[in-house]
Amino acid sequence: MAHQLDTISRATVSYASTQREWHGLGQLMPVGQTVEQWQKAANMDYQIKRGRVRYATSHLQANTLASDLHAVDDKVVLFRNDTGAALSVVSDSYKVVQPAEVLELFREWAAAGGVTIESAGVLFGGKRYFATAKLSETMCIDGTQDKLVLYALFSTSADGSLASEVRLVTVRVVCNNTLRLALNTGAAYRVTHRSVFSIETAKSVIEAANEEFGSFMTMARDLAQIKVGADKAEDMTVKLLAKASEEVARESAAFARIMALFNGEAKGSSFETAHETAWGWLNAVTEYADHHVRARTDENRQASALWGPGDALKQKAVALLTA
Repeated sequence: MAHQLDTISRATVSYASTQREWHGLGQLMPVGQTVEQWQKAANMDYQIKRGRVRYATSHLQANTLASDLHAVDDKVVLFRNDTGAALSVVSDSYKVVQPAEVLELFREWAAAGGVTIESAGVLFGGKRYFATAKLSETMCIDGTQDKLVLYALFSTSADGSLASEVRLVTVRVVCNNTLRLALNTGAAYRVTHRSVFSIETAKSVIEAANEEFGSFMTMARDLAQIKVGADKAEDMTVKLLAKASEEVARESAAFARIMALFNGEAKGSSFETAHETAWGWLNAVTEYADHHVRARTDENRQASALWGPGDALKQKAVALLTA
């Protein structure tokens, strides 16, 4: 992930992965560790507790008396039990998914060898947390170099910034670019924190993953066969970025970076599947969103790429290519 990930101490980053090169920091984990070992390595073994919201009518003076404190009946503070740090003020009906529960989704399958837990972590001081599991062996677009792997990503939040969601995500091996599957059913199970997250329903989404991944691979192979020259790539990038005018889009730093990636700077851009193809342009966009887009911190960039504007940009690129 990045050095801005939730840190309990300067030496302990709340992220663990079987592949250190994905994000550069955190606890490197051997494949096949238990759920409990993952929870500890990623510092996801804390609990989220509830506290009443109270306010003082005496302007928080040092001699405030208990009688000066008033409660807000329909709000609670969510806080970490290990540090006491407040995470958010939410409705008292807010349904919390505990950090340790995120990995529980994969326990049975991981124990049976059906999936491999690949990463887990905490962001923004404990407000968001997630885990990923590899669902498939590597598949090649061209039979040799250009490889993709399918993952399940379970993410949620303690501040309302994310619903509780399981989605299917592909990772391109050469560059670690991520792209959400959203072809047929949307390939996701998502509930707000007003509802109880159903492990069984989430599992049914994952069990349908092979069919979704097969459709995605067909799309990727089709895109790899479509030749795209520099002029066409520029036109698509303008459509991708245009908010005010074509001129503004062409003069933007995003336009320049995406085109530079398309024209040879992207990892894997020399592959036959990607060189001057629609697939190559899509991966220029995904690499930009995942690794190059401007952001205050690497943590913000990662959050954007998975759940925010970066994810939306990648989905818009897919829509442009498959329209």
